[in-house]
Order: sequence, then structure tokens, then C-alpha cells
Amino acid sequence: MKQVKKLNTPRSNLFAWFVVLAAVLAYGGHARAGTVTLCVDKSSAAAPMDTRLAQAVARHEGATLALHRFDGAGDGDDGLGAKDFHRLAAQCDLVLGFPVDAGAHGAPMPGLHATRAYGHTGFVLVTPRGKGWTSLASLPAGSRVAVTYQTTPNIYLADHPKLAADVQLDDAATLKALQSRKDVAAMLWRPTVVSQLGERGLEQHYDMHELDESHARFDLVALYDDAHAEAAKAFEQAVAAMAASGELAQTLAPYAQPGAALTAVAGAKSAERRVFGAARTRHAADRRCAANARAGKSRKPARVPTLYTQAQADIGKAKFLENCSRCHGRDLGGMAGPALKGANFASAASHFHVGDIFTIVSQNMPATQPGSLPKDDYVEIMAFLLQENGYPAGSTALTFDQAKQSKVDFIYRGQ
Repeated sequence: MKQVKKLNTPRSNLFAWFVVLAAVLAYGGHARAGTVTLCVDKSSAAAPMDTRLAQAVARHEGATLALHRFDGAGDGDDGLGAKDFHRLAAQCDLVLGFPVDAGAHGAPMPGLHATRAYGHTGFVLVTPRGKGWTSLASLPAGSRVAVTYQTTPNIYLADHPKLAADVQLDDAATLKALQSRKDVAAMLWRPTVVSQLGERGLEQHYDMHELDESHARFDLVALYDDAHAEAAKAFEQAVAAMAASGELAQTLAPYAQPGAALTAVAGAKSAERRVFGAARTRHAADRRCAANARAGKSRKPARVPTLYTQAQADIGKAKFLENCSRCHGRDLGGMAGPALKGANFASAASHFHVGDIFTIVSQNMPATQPGSLPKDDYVEIMAFLLQENGYPAGSTALTFDQAKQSKVDFIYRGQ
């Protein structure tokens, strides 16, 4: 499954899975008895791994495999939106290879369920073989690190000021910058590195190390809807058996490692718990609300911080229209680039801070010359983005350093 790389979650975010773009390819027909229908993203670097997993699961279930290959890239770089995944989940028993930030909580796709994590992957530091550089902190001061435009690893360098980011427009260019020795390291999605180096027969020349940074580690799950809860239960039981025998590790390598431990007992019960657990949670919440109302209790709404002035947002709007709207749309709804407004872009489940978003903006925009605008321009554009995502203006102006270091949660608050 293609990773969530853009912030409105993969071409990142973190984050292309949750944004609006093209409808999924039509798929007709229904699985006959004894057939398991599994969806695999053919555009993903990990498609060979997902296909092997689908074949192994069908074999363990004693079922015939109906493999539906869809294009997770959609009509652009942002991948499929929520409606597309709902359609896939209705047509297939499970949608394999969905990446979920290991630090996130809650449903990875509103209205759908997820199996227990069967795999673990994420962003890695790639260096020439034998250098001994296992983390960003271990790189020599002044090192240039290649990173792909608008991907999550851009935010990691904010915590490593001794390093310099070399932003490339795509993953191939990022890897090429490392191979040409222009840069001493690169940060990329592990399946992408495996796929591209494998195609060129260069695996033996480079080391990969999992990055110990925020939003770098991802779990792989399968998505399903209410109607396919029994299929999810059978899937978890099959994966548990594969994990116990060591087959799962072989099936996922080298793209990923086995995820959370599964047992047949846990797998048999977990799908049912997820399907009906949300309803029980809502009923419990309703009971608590009723009790609070009877007790005369009330909660004050959480205070939304004021981080910028109205003057900054007004100037920022003009600068956004001049420098950013060609890719992101005049209404921030997304075009060639992702949407920069709304619940999909600023999801609470993504756990991004204002500083994370600002680092991406200031290092990656505009696309033609990333990081080329004056600092004040980036601050004012950020003020406009905050305003458009529901943050009120205040009396104190935002500064570049404040924006970069801000740990305020970046969440769409409506307007």
C-alpha cells in the first residue's frame, strides 16, 4: 500500500490516504463461496509484499484468492480519499497494507475498522555501507541529508540543527542525491528504498536504519467494513498462525517486519470487539452525558490559542495566492498539491504540531524553489493557514522561531 507521506496524510502524511482525489477504479462482481477477495495497491512500492501476504492468507484459510489490484495513486500525487476506501472495503473482504502512524490512536479511516497490526515499517535513514551512521544524531555536523519534497521526514531536521536538508522533488531524486555522493544520507520510506535499490541491484552498497523520530514508525493493517467482520477474524487467525511459524517474517521481508503479536484466540475475538465496541462506547458516553446533565455539570470549551495577528493573515493570504495557489488551490482545497485546509489535512489523529506544519511549509514551498521565500513570507503564509483551519487571530505577531518551535496541536477547528 502506498505510504501516507504528505501531511494531509502520504503523498506523506503522514499523512495522502485521507485526502480528496480521484474515484477508485470500478470493480464488479462478488466473491463466490470459498473465495477470499483481497485488495492490493498496485502503485505501492510494497505491492510484491502485499501480494505474497494475500496468497499466503488464502492458502491458510483454504480459500481461493480473488486479488483486486487498485491504483492507490489515483489521478494525482495525493492518492485516494475516504470515499474511495469505503468503496474498496465494500467490494473486497479486506484492503491490505494500510499504514497507520504507530503513535496514533483511534480508527485509521473514519467509518472503517482495522485488523491488528500484522506488519511494521516506516521511514529509514539510508547511508553508504559501513559508515556506522545509525541515526540523525550520529551524522557529522554540517552533513547534507536528502529528503523528498512534502514528506514527513522534513520535520525531523528541526530537531537536528547541525544538519542541512537537501529537498528533492521525488523519491528517485532523493536516492540519486545519495548515490551521487552529493549528500551523505537520505530519509525515505523503507519499501521505496527496498524497491528502488533492488531494481538496480544496489542493496549491498547501503545500510538502512529505522528512524527514531516522531511520525517515522508505521504499523500495517488491513481495512474492512461491518459486513466483512468475519473475514477480518479469519485473516487475523491466518496471520497469527503465520507469525507463530515464522512464515510471516519471511513474507513481509525486506519491506517490513512482523507487527504486534497475534494469537488465534485474540484474533478470533478482536474483530467482533471492534465492530461492536464503538456502539458500546457511544452508549456509555450517552449515559455519562445524561448523568452529568442531571448533576448539573457542564464543561467549558477548550481555549483555542491565538498565535498570529489579523494583519499577518491578511498579508499571508496575498502571498499564498501568489506563491502557493497554483498547486494547492485558491481555496486551499488542493490541486496538483494536497489540500492545506480541513479535517483531512489537520487531523487530530495525526498528532502534528504547528511547528511540524511550519517546517514543511518553510522547507518545501514553493515547489519550484523550496525554501526560497523570505522568512517573513513563510510566517505570514502560516498565519493564513492557521486562520483557514479555524485558529483565531490575536494581538501578538507570530515570529519565524515561534512558528518553527511551536508545540501547539495543529487541528482543523472549523469556521
